[in-house]
Amino acid sequence: MSTDKTPDPIMALQTRLLGELPDDIAMARDAYHRLAGEAAGIMDAREFSAHQAACKAALGHLESLIKLLRWACEGAGEVDDDAPEKSNVDQLIAEAKRSLAGA
Repeated sequence: MSTDKTPDPIMALQTRLLGELPDDIAMARDAYHRLAGEAAGIMDAREFSAHQAACKAALGHLESLIKLLRWACEGAGEVDDDAPEKSNVDQLIAEAKRSLAGA
């Protein structure tokens, strides 16, 4: 009988992501807020279109990080669908999408 103590690479990745992603998500969120706030200036149509595309890309990046965090949590047995953090993150994403749609 083999007692291989080699760590599972998927579990190792999930553990690493659980440690790093919360800070990455906070940085991406802050960057998105700064970028979205730049819309206060006067923009011509081309600048506005580029700004909106950049905001959408930043929001997509944030959503991807959140999906990775959820995947890592599932592997660690830490998913709670009723957790307030999930609804807060989902609310942030929904508000950002509404802002982009209204802009």
